[in-house]
Amino acid sequence: MKKLIIAFTLVAAMYSCEDATDIIQPGELGESAAFVNTNDLVIGNFGIYSLVNSNTSIAFTSRFTDEVSIGSSHGGQDIAIHQGILNENSGYAEALWANNYRVIFRANSLLAAAENIVPEEGEQEAYDEAIGTAIALRAYAYSQLLAYYGEDLLDDSSLGVILIDFPANASTSLPRSTVGETFEFIFDDLETAENLLISANTEFNEFLVSRSFIQALRARVANYRGDNSLASSNANAVLANFTLPTEGDEEELSEFYGDVPGAGGDEAIFTLEVTLNSGPALVSLFNTNASDLDGGPIFEMSRDVFNILQSNFESNGDVRRNVYVDPSSEISATPMDDVNPRDSDQIVIDKYPGNPILGGLAGGLRNNNKIIRTAEMHFILAEVAARTAGFTEAARQIDLVRNARYTTPVVTPAYTSASEAFTDILLERRLELFVEGHRYIDVRRLGALAGIGYDRNPVDCTLYQSPLCDRPATDTETQYLPIPLAEFTGNPAISGQQNPGY
Repeated sequence: MKKLIIAFTLVAAMYSCEDATDIIQPGELGESAAFVNTNDLVIGNFGIYSLVNSNTSIAFTSRFTDEVSIGSSHGGQDIAIHQGILNENSGYAEALWANNYRVIFRANSLLAAAENIVPEEGEQEAYDEAIGTAIALRAYAYSQLLAYYGEDLLDDSSLGVILIDFPANASTSLPRSTVGETFEFIFDDLETAENLLISANTEFNEFLVSRSFIQALRARVANYRGDNSLASSNANAVLANFTLPTEGDEEELSEFYGDVPGAGGDEAIFTLEVTLNSGPALVSLFNTNASDLDGGPIFEMSRDVFNILQSNFESNGDVRRNVYVDPSSEISATPMDDVNPRDSDQIVIDKYPGNPILGGLAGGLRNNNKIIRTAEMHFILAEVAARTAGFTEAARQIDLVRNARYTTPVVTPAYTSASEAFTDILLERRLELFVEGHRYIDVRRLGALAGIGYDRNPVDCTLYQSPLCDRPATDTETQYLPIPLAEFTGNPAISGQQNPGY
């Protein structure tokens, strides 16, 4: 049965009602029954955390953009999206929409129940922290929706997403709010959440919502909007407590991505902790059984990304080359001349190597999901500087990231224009944030400023039949995702509000 995605998918996720219909099911629990005390709210937040991951973003972005190529064990998975076919019926367009609204539904359900709960003596801090956490995670979900579906992030009057601050049901029908209204909703949520966490004396924990996470998310969202003051003040507030290494350390970086406890120092601001029973199996996005050549590579590192990393490694000892690429890879010296580069040039992605602590095959497919990292704060400051003609400062911020990965110090770039600065920022984001779910949004925001779109190596393009290899940043499909057709089917309030070009 067809119905409003926001209501149907989210109610189903919350209550596991597989035979849901247009009416409330007998015996179905509402939020007032599911949450009756402060401890229920604390526990309930873990149900929200379980949905906050970038698995779908990583899968969509890596395949649709220029991050990966078809692997030697590819069996046809996601071939349409890899060929650049994106429309209102695309599975990823629906999944990214529905998954984030699931987060919002769960947060709204918890918040609605909390209005009827009076914390007992000694529970006020736990209550405030629980409410602040749910509100912050709702803001994160809306930031994702806006980044993918907002019509124009720099035009407050353009169409944003559907804003909802109560538990939706099957009859809920709402139009899209504007981009400006969506930004203000997110910022209001972040301010409320931060005040609650201050009241609760919440301490930093990489795996939980914290003030640092809120500041980092505020910096990211303000940067999307081009709000230089808000972006820089919050990025700097985060960096007062988080510092990148001053030189590359291959072992340390490898252990960081391998989830060795204590590795990485200040690299991560917010991470979704993955267990055998919860969280995404990130390794399986690229490899069938393990992140090595015998593990059945489905999607491999794109040739252009590898070529850049290899060049950086040879000139400056870029440790990311060996951390991102499994040593079992077969690297061809002449891939353009190979008859079948799919078999002769196999660049296995090892950025997600699996977590041996979890054990077994399942552990080998799982890694913690790093949602926001310290390096991103430096990129934000570089963008702010580039937008205000502070080219020396922009170069300094990029230097800080590169020197954290290089064993030989880099020569500081000398930008002479905003376009040149944005080109270098986009290049470094492509490497540092490789397969972390950023590339689509990065090209959307910075591609036109840098004059850069998707840049696939010709050898990668020989592996599938498609008229699209490189793709300009001005294409409709690189600008925003379509609102899923299922939303229009069940929600008459958004009739006529599809993104232009779809």
